[in-house]
Amino acid sequence: MTADPSRRTRAHSSHISQTPRPAPRTTFPEWPRMSTLRRIASQTARASFAAAFLATFSVGAALAAGAGDEYAYRWPLETKGDNVAWQFELTPEIYAALRDPQLRDFEVFNADGRSVPVAPLRDINQTMSRMQWVQWSVVPSFELPHDPTQPAGDVSVRLERDSSGQVRVIEANVQGGSANADGTTDAAPPAPSAIDYVIDVSGLRRESPTVTFDRLELQWPMGDRDLRARFAVDASDDLEHWQTLVESAAVMSLNQQGATLTRRTIDFPATSSPYLRLRQLDGDALPSLQAKVRRNDPSDPTYSDFVTRTADAEFVGEEAAERGGRWYRYRLPALLPAVQVGIALASENSTADMEVEALVGEDWLPTGNQSVFRLRQGDLKIENEDMALGTATVAREWRLRTVAALDAPPRLRITYLPDRFVFLAQGKGPYTLAAGSRGAKRTPLPVEQALAPMRKHFGANWQPPVAALGARSVAGGEAAYDEPSTPPNWRGWLLWALLIGGALLVAGFAMSLIRQKPAVGGE
Repeated sequence: MTADPSRRTRAHSSHISQTPRPAPRTTFPEWPRMSTLRRIASQTARASFAAAFLATFSVGAALAAGAGDEYAYRWPLETKGDNVAWQFELTPEIYAALRDPQLRDFEVFNADGRSVPVAPLRDINQTMSRMQWVQWSVVPSFELPHDPTQPAGDVSVRLERDSSGQVRVIEANVQGGSANADGTTDAAPPAPSAIDYVIDVSGLRRESPTVTFDRLELQWPMGDRDLRARFAVDASDDLEHWQTLVESAAVMSLNQQGATLTRRTIDFPATSSPYLRLRQLDGDALPSLQAKVRRNDPSDPTYSDFVTRTADAEFVGEEAAERGGRWYRYRLPALLPAVQVGIALASENSTADMEVEALVGEDWLPTGNQSVFRLRQGDLKIENEDMALGTATVAREWRLRTVAALDAPPRLRITYLPDRFVFLAQGKGPYTLAAGSRGAKRTPLPVEQALAPMRKHFGANWQPPVAALGARSVAGGEAAYDEPSTPPNWRGWLLWALLIGGALLVAGFAMSLIRQKPAVGGE
């Protein structure tokens, strides 16, 4: 039986259609191609990571190396031991470097070149208001009438105290007589022409064994008549043996042409003796004298808050005043927070009424008036006291006005209360203070909150230890004060260059792998 050719053709066609056609040939087999892609991806990831790490490291190293270069000068801060924080005070050299009125153009850096938190430790005006009652104390004083024309000798004094240790009765043998607390004497002397005083500061010594005393402020009833007296100051531990601290010091209250010339303070070398004696040498008797003593106690944590510094102002010239008289102008080494002004006349036996002004910003502001004097009679010298300011006055330029021209310009000395700052000891030391810039500003941070646990543990008066300032060195120099410009962002360009270099490196790896002829299996 003969087969139908048409059927064979259809059957053959059906067979052919059911057989899968071979895939077209490619340049590389499938599996080798996937392996190549994986190698490229792996190389790309490693190269990208290396480039990013190199860029980050290079920029970080550049930042650390240039830490503080945006400031003009540097000062090393010497710290001993491990502490959570340190404090330091601004010196005239640092004040002179600063340009920001808010004192923000300085920072503290650690050894890695990173800025650490810094904040003011105190408010100067609040500290001024506390100085009077923290440093000064009213102390008991007892009269010892005597005749200053008689030879001086030791005074024997007997004290009786109550249960709290306060003096109740004093008995003194003076010049052979006996003076009692009730004013009676064993041998009735004539009316005293002079009065000595024993001043009891032993109560303050019991409160703190490390306290010392260096100034007396005397108060007496003011009257119409002039008063003047000269005293020696002695100290004793037992009220029998006395050591002279000051040979001669004058106090007075004189009314002259409507002005009052007054001096009420006596300075003496610091002493820890529990008893002081004012031994009158001559002048008017001053009954009912009251005394205040200035105390200093280094063991008190707040002692450093009240340590003042002095700076002499340079005389820079004089000019006629619009309201008459003369202006005498002075310049300090820097903008300093003044709390007292000391004026000393150049000529002896002269007096003058002074108006004091300070240049704050662009305006001259009055800070006070004072009658100043410099008197001398024989060995007796009397000069005016310093004038206290109501609030801290931050100024560099000062001027004094007198109605009548002086023979020579007076000397001007400023007492200032330096700003104190605290920084947290983040990172490792040594630490460096960098200051002085036209554009750089410190970022305020809540440092006091970080110190709260320390104050809770050690007490509210706890203070960080003091870091000592070293010698100044140049950082960015005077260029730090130049007008801010838009300098080339070399750090940004460096980062971009490193990233582009890394990308080119990755592209090179990829091209080298693509050009490699892979091994082809099978055929």
